[in-house]
Amino acid sequence: NLAEAVWNTLELYGLKDRIMGVVCDNATNNDTLLESLENRCAAEGIEFSHMKARIRCLPHIVHLSAMRLLEGIGAIKPDSRHGESAYQDSVTTPIDREYDDNAALLDEAEEDSEQFPALQGVLFAVDKLQKIVRSVRSSPQRHKAWLAEVTMSLKKTENALNQVALMLILDVKTRWSSTHQMLRKYSVIICD
Repeated sequence: NLAEAVWNTLELYGLKDRIMGVVCDNATNNDTLLESLENRCAAEGIEFSHMKARIRCLPHIVHLSAMRLLEGIGAIKPDSRHGESAYQDSVTTPIDREYDDNAALLDEAEEDSEQFPALQGVLFAVDKLQKIVRSVRSSPQRHKAWLAEVTMSLKKTENALNQVALMLILDVKTRWSSTHQMLRKYSVIICD
């Protein structure tokens, strides 16, 4: 439970009576978190209003606004599956080209390859990495096999005792800078 973890952390550091605001994205589980914090604070006589304390994450709102603008002008396809979480959507999306949001970008990169030759290679690499990560994370068996393979590879290196097998992370279009994080994690796993 998220609220319990936050409350335990506040207790651990003696911060229960010092909460002025909580910055979070628009996910409804954050509403539940703040309501639970309000109830816990009320039980201990601490003044806290979940309505007044909620601070929406400005970069998240700017990102959502930019995505709506891009959808509105036709630069990107509108998301037709608003009911699914972005993470689950990106993990369970089939790998076929017809479901691939980056396919159009790759096609455009091919058209612009004379003008921007590096663009095609970058988009192709990101697209390929997304498919690899999606495949690895698609089932517990593949997840386990990936970690076993990385662990075995680490044992063959000189600094094996200092390294830990890491899991690839998937970028999510609603998470700020997640493509950068995905690429960075990949480079740490593969290049180190």
